[in-house]
This record gives sequence, structure tokens and C-alpha cells, in this order.
Amino acid sequence: MSKILRVLSVMLCIILVLSLSACGSKSKDTTSGNTDNNQQSQQTEDKKEENQNKGPVKLKLLTISSDESRQRIMDEYIKPNVGKVLPHVEIEYEGTANVADKMKVYNSSGDLPDVWYSGADFALPIINAGNQLDLEPYMKEDGYLEKFKIKDALYFRGKIYAISSGADAYFNPRIFYHKDIFASNNIEVPTTFDEFVEVCKKLVNAGIQPIATPGKGGWAPGFFLLQNMIMIEDPEVAQQIVDNKTDFANPVIKNAADRIVQLAKIGAFGQGAANLDYGPAKELFVQNKAAMYMMMTWELPDLEANVPDLDFFLWPKASDKFDPNKVVQYWGSPLAGYAVYSKSANLEDAIKLAEFCCEQDALFFESTGSLISFNTGNQMAELKPIQKKNVEHFENTTTRIATYHLNALDTKCATEHSNLGANLMTGDYSAEQFVEDFNKVWLENTWFD
Repeated sequence: MSKILRVLSVMLCIILVLSLSACGSKSKDTTSGNTDNNQQSQQTEDKKEENQNKGPVKLKLLTISSDESRQRIMDEYIKPNVGKVLPHVEIEYEGTANVADKMKVYNSSGDLPDVWYSGADFALPIINAGNQLDLEPYMKEDGYLEKFKIKDALYFRGKIYAISSGADAYFNPRIFYHKDIFASNNIEVPTTFDEFVEVCKKLVNAGIQPIATPGKGGWAPGFFLLQNMIMIEDPEVAQQIVDNKTDFANPVIKNAADRIVQLAKIGAFGQGAANLDYGPAKELFVQNKAAMYMMMTWELPDLEANVPDLDFFLWPKASDKFDPNKVVQYWGSPLAGYAVYSKSANLEDAIKLAEFCCEQDALFFESTGSLISFNTGNQMAELKPIQKKNVEHFENTTTRIATYHLNALDTKCATEHSNLGANLMTGDYSAEQFVEDFNKVWLENTWFD
């Protein structure tokens, strides 16, 4: 019996030892777990404190300030609303009438704004330097790409380097005019270029400046005037420039340049036309100091609001190859829009800022009745009469030719095209000289390389 008791005693001791060991282990594990949790909490608090000490994220935004629409987008849409979307971001705003020159300097320095409004005439060197971000993967990841109705219009060589509302594709150059000035001088709307010249002569003789359009820096001749003087004779030649299937020795191009010289010599553009800036050109027309205004339709909403006798007529033809009801130039380029610096210290926020700015662009142009590719989810506003007329004409065209200045010229070529185009507006620079001078530059054009 005593032997059995001894065995039982030994077994109880063993069980007691094992129980105490298990408790000790559990206590140790719990202590270890609490330590890990405390360390993690401390790290989180440290991270929060570190972020607070850093202060707001700082981004620089460079935008166009050369026209009223861009000013309104910035002052009425972007600045008042960006804090709601990016409350932790502090933005340094820079506006300029010449983004191209600014960005050339920034690109050379290697210190670029986080976001800027890109343009096809200066984007290639920035892209080639690896400084302009391909936005496609980010837009796919956050779903932003799905907001665009026409996605193909965003791509340049298979990548997305800039985003815009898509309104650019619907902008086109028009000849706006004062109906009252035409009526009081017994002038009918011209349908041929020869008739257009006679209208200009009649207005000059009446002491009225026929045409206002910005010549400074070759703006109008560079972006649309020379192209439309080509198109009114043979639209196919303008398309061939976009497709790199002709050069500027083409006789149709010489004829087009000569039409600008002809208008300049009779005083159609007024005194100092080659140095007339964007704003003053518009004011000449708005203040009834010029009978006609050659300009892109992004100015139409403001013109219709401020010019009671406003209307526009189609570009007068120079041959039967041109049907003004079927052919139109459109503005857009996939390199025009908000771009992001690929080496931004705050890349995620920079992308969000670019997307926000694009959306604000869309809301603005939608409010003016412009057609846009970006889907805001809103219903389109009722168009005013002249805007409706413009949209109906555009939608009925069958041949839409891209702006070759934005879609076929590298930076050097675009600059020379504008500068030499401005010379044509003086009337002292011949079409022959233009062709000789510019064709040399065109043949060295690297856009298609």
C-alpha cells in the first residue's frame, strides 16, 4: 500500500511541475505579445508625429494665363475647390502666357514643376529627357481612364503624357464678324477668297479695320491662319503635312502664304498686325474697332455674351476642292493637357492634382456648352444660338484635319513656323521667301523620327 502511495505522490509532483511550467510559458508569451503591440503602437504614433512635423505636401502648378477661359478655370474652379480634394496639399501657382519658354528653362535645369499644362509644340524634349510621366498605369489603377469617352485621343505613341477634358478636339478656327458693321456698309458674307478680299478693301476704304487676330509670336499664322489658307484651296495638302507626305515647297502652300501677304498689303490686318498680342486683338473686335475676328472657338462663349451682333461665317473657298460645310480644322493634340513631373517628390499627390485640374477643365467647358470627352456625370447645358450653330456645323463635317502645328512640328520647327508666319503678316515678306526659309527647317523636322 505504501508503495502505491509513493507512486501516486511522484505522479502528482510531476503533474504539478508541468502545470507550473505551462503557466509560466503562457505568461511569457502574453508579455511578449503585449510588448510587440506596444512597439507597433509607438511606431504608428511616431509616424503620425513625423508627418505632422513635415507639414503640408507642397506642389508647384504651372498653367496658361494667356486667355480668359484659362484664367477663369484657375480662379473660379481650381483654386476654390482644390482644398476639398487635396486638403493636405499646399500649391504654389505660376501662370504664364508662354508655357513653352518656361518649360524649356525648367527642363534644362532638371527642376520641373510637379504639374504643368503641356503643349505639343514643346513636350517632346521633356518626354525624351524622361521628365514627363506616362500616366496610363496610374489612370488604369485608380479608374480615372474610364471617365473618358474617347480614350484613343489620349495616347501618344502608346502612352498617356497629358490629360485634358477633350474639349480641344471640338475647338476650331472661325471668322467671327459684326453683323451691324456688315449691314451698315452693305456688305454680304463672302463665300470665295476673292470676295473676301473685296470685303476687306471696302472696309479699309470706309476707315474700318477689317480683321483682328493675334500676330505676335506668329500665333494666328502659326496655329490656324496658314493652315486654313492651305485648306481653302486643297484640304488634302494640309492632311499630307500632318501625315508627313509633302514638304513646304508644295505650290499649294506657296499660294496659301501669298494669300496672307495679299491681305496684309491691303491693310486687312491693321497697323502693326505682326506684333498684336492675344488680348488686344480680341478687344479690337469686342469694342467694334475691327469688323472681323479670326480666332478659335474657345472664345465663342465669351464673345456671344459680350458682342450683341455676333455671328460667324465659314472660311471662303479658293477652289472647288474645298467645301466649307464638310471640311474643318480641329485643335486637339494628345500632348496638350495636364502633365506630371516623373521625378516629383510627391508623385501620388501630383497625379491626383493633374486629375483634379482636368476634371475642373471639363466642368468649365461643360458649363459653356462645349462638347467634351470627359464624363462629368452632368447633363449638358442648353447651347446659345451661335454656339449651337458652331456645334451643328462641326458635327456635320466629314473631313476633320488636325492642327499640323501641334501634330507634325518639333519644337524648333514650330518656333520657326510661327516666326516666319508672323513675317507674312507684315506684307513685306514674300510667300516665295517663306517657302525657301521654312522648307529648310521642315526637312530637318524630327517630329516623325
